Amino acid sequence: MGKVVLTLNEEDLVELQAILLDGEERGALEFLQTRIAPRLPKKGTNPCNSSRLNPYLLGSKAKKR
Repeated sequence: MGKVVLTLNEEDLVELQAILLDGEERGALEFLQTRIAPRLPKKGTNPCNSSRLNPYLLGSKAKKR
């Protein structure tokens, strides 16, 4: 499984901190479903492969073409 990096705005960060401090299970689930889940990559999303954009990164394979 790949890594995902999310950046939270100040409002989301404050809400997340409040949920964690209060230990609200329902609030945590709602936060994940409404704020985090929509921002996660969908199944089948491939990471960026810059080697297909720049043939010089392929090395000898690019020279044979």
